[in-house]
Parts: sequence; C-alpha cells; structure tokens
Amino acid sequence: MSRITDRTTIDGTYLAFTPTTSMESAMASAVPSDRQPSFMQAAHLDLRTETSETGEQDDIWLGFTYRVPGRFDAEAMARAITRWVQRHGVMRGWFVADADRPTGWARVDLAPADIAFTPREGGPVTADEVNERVSDDFRAGCNPLGRIGYSCRAVVGEEETIFYLGLDHTYTDGFSFFLVYFELDALYREEIGGEATDLPPVGDFMDFAQAERDRVADVDVTHPCLPHWADFWFAGDGELGRFPLRLGTTVDEPVELEHLHHPLLSGEEAAGLDAAAERLGTRTTQLVYAAIGLAGRELGQADSLRFLNPVHTRDSPEWLLAAGWFINVMPVHVDVSDGDLVEIADRVRQSFRTARAASELPAMKVYDVVEQALGVKLSQVGERFMLSYMDLRHLPGATTWGEADTVLVSRGGRDTNVTAWVMREDCGLYVEAILPGTDEALTNAARLWTRAGELLRSLV
Repeated sequence: MSRITDRTTIDGTYLAFTPTTSMESAMASAVPSDRQPSFMQAAHLDLRTETSETGEQDDIWLGFTYRVPGRFDAEAMARAITRWVQRHGVMRGWFVADADRPTGWARVDLAPADIAFTPREGGPVTADEVNERVSDDFRAGCNPLGRIGYSCRAVVGEEETIFYLGLDHTYTDGFSFFLVYFELDALYREEIGGEATDLPPVGDFMDFAQAERDRVADVDVTHPCLPHWADFWFAGDGELGRFPLRLGTTVDEPVELEHLHHPLLSGEEAAGLDAAAERLGTRTTQLVYAAIGLAGRELGQADSLRFLNPVHTRDSPEWLLAAGWFINVMPVHVDVSDGDLVEIADRVRQSFRTARAASELPAMKVYDVVEQALGVKLSQVGERFMLSYMDLRHLPGATTWGEADTVLVSRGGRDTNVTAWVMREDCGLYVEAILPGTDEALTNAARLWTRAGELLRSLV
C-alpha cells in the first residue's frame, strides 16, 4: 500500500482502456432503475457530494498496479476487462442524484451484453511522468456520478507492462479489491492462449443491497442492537473510537494523510505466535488486539482500546467472491486499565462477542435511526479509529502478489484519525495504516506498533 506517486514504473507507451462506441451509446441511453445504493455506498456518495461542494474534494478512489511480463497484448487485456466487468454486477453501473428516491440517489445499470472495452494509445510516456498522468486520469475517471466510475491504464514497455486499475470507493470494499488482481490476471492469461479460467459464478451486489435495505426497513430505536451502540457511544464521551496515542490533530480539522507500513513479526515469529495462542487457550487475533491495547496503556496511559472493526457480510456462497460493499463495522471497547497480555486477550474475546450483537444492523442504518430519533448524526461526529485484522494467506492469487509486484495505491486524502489493517501473510505479520501526516502522528504510530510487536514477540 502506497501513494501512487511513489510507485516504481517504466518508460513506455501509454494505454487507456475505454468503453467502445457501442458501450458509450448504451450508456447515453440508459435510464435509472428502482435499485438504491447500499448503506455504505450511499454514505460514500453523500461524502463525495459534501466535500465537492466545500471545495475540499478528496480522491476517494482505490487503486492497484501490477507488472505483466513479456510482450503485452492490449486487445486481450481489453477482452479480459470486459469479461471481468460483465461478471460483477456492481461494476456495470453508476449513480445519479434523485431527490425523489429514499436515499437521494438512483442506480443506472447496463446489461452485460452492453459492456465492451477497447485499448486506446496515448503516445509515449516517461517513467517520471507516468504516475502523475495515471493519478490525474483516475481523479477525473473514478467518479460514479453520471457514468462508470473506474479507469484502467497501462504503460507498455519492450519487456514488461505495468497495468493500473482505479475505481471509486463506492464500487467495492477493500476485500473485494484484493480479488481483482487474481481474476483479471487469470482472464488475461486465458485470452492470450493460456489455461482456461474456472471462476465460480457470483451474485450481483446491487441485489444484495436491495435485500439488505428491505430487511431493515422497519427498524427503529427499539431494535435490540441499539443499546450496544449507545453503551459504546457514551463510554467514549461522544466518540466512535480514538487511536491510543496523540496524533497532533484537532477534531473537524482534517490534515493530509500519509501511508505507514510497519512490520510486527517475521513469518517464523508469526507461526510461533500461533503456537503460543493455542498453548495459552486464546487466538492470535485476540493477542494482536491485546498487544495494541497494552502498548497504548504503557505509552499513552490509555485505559481502554476503542475502535470500529470491519466485519464481512458475505453470508451466502454467491457473495463470497463477488465485488461490492460486503462490509459492516462493529463497535469494540476493550478495558486495558490493568492485566497482562493474556488477560487483556480474554477481554478482547468478550468485547468482540458483545460487539457482534451490535453488528446485526448495518452501522449506517444505526446512524440513520439515531439521527431521526435524537437529531445526532453519528456518521459525522467525533473521532473514528478503524482497526481490523486480515489474514491474506488463503486469498486467490495471494502467493503471486510479490512476483507480480502487486501494489495497492491511492493519491491521498484528509482525516484526523487512523485507519489501520493488521495483515497476515506467509512472510509475516505487519501493519498497513493511513494516518494524519503530522510529526506527532507518524512518531507515535511507529512507537505503538513497535511496542505491540515487542509484546507479541515476548510470547514466541
């Protein structure tokens, strides 16, 4: 994970993969349907509108790049992109503002047969120019309002090509994005004469979104998960989680974000931690969260670890590999005021059990209910520390990410708090984070992760 401007690239011919004339014609004649964005999609659409109106528009896109060795077949890649978009319903449309709809948005969809992309040459480009050019294209093209909100680019060299994909965050959660490389690479290899792909069928996320909205349509403040959110809210003095150490930021005064990669354990040490967790009657994930909480207590006198933890909602086989927003968040509050690492790990287990009861409803539905009942807009108040653990070892394509030099990229953003992912791969355990680019935040984040790693290593 890094800024796109830091990506190592090459000289070559610049390629854009754009809709064909027939697809452009289908887009021009497409009309809104009755489908509405999901709760998380609507939140991102609202945020995009609000920030653009204030002149503080952030680049709300996700991106990744990877290297394609050898001679590049642009026509084959265009066919692979076409098949990938046809496969995932969420990618076949966009949104338009509509004040008469419950969410304020309407979805416009194309039929799979309407989807077709073609390569278009953009002339020679030097390595020094590539990333800025791609970034500018993504800023313009990764906007889901009025037309498709994603862009595919490539820089074709004599011996290798670097492929770029960027899409607005309304299309997918982070987990979906980890799957894109594997599917696109498999489809491209088939299109150039390689082994046929056998990708399992997937559902259309927009169908999932409608079913989710129907399921919670009549929910009000009497729903049993609301007290759990209320307890979390009041225990934090009106905040939805805060990074355990000072960040040098002020609420409602966001600053430019930076990326941070911080190793915690080597692969051998992580395997040792697994063994220690089994010996101690706990789980590796619980020890990881406990180490973060204990590090916050030691370094910042924190008496609790409070954060929003993403959880997936892929509750049926057709959603397992589908692109979309299959994510909810649950509020986790862990008492770290006393106790050692193993004792706190047990509290983590109990805290997650309580938090799961609060995650029965989409968090954005909870926000809507509270806003309507109390006039407090939770989605825009206080601090929000996001923390999650992702084991990537068994994801399709994970073993070839390094070989393909696959990198997640973004241009930037602004915030006052931290979003952190603890990642597990065969190479080890590490943290990827985006955080305010203040000296205090960068220093304290490194201190916290370093101490958490030391605490975990003490068990190995």
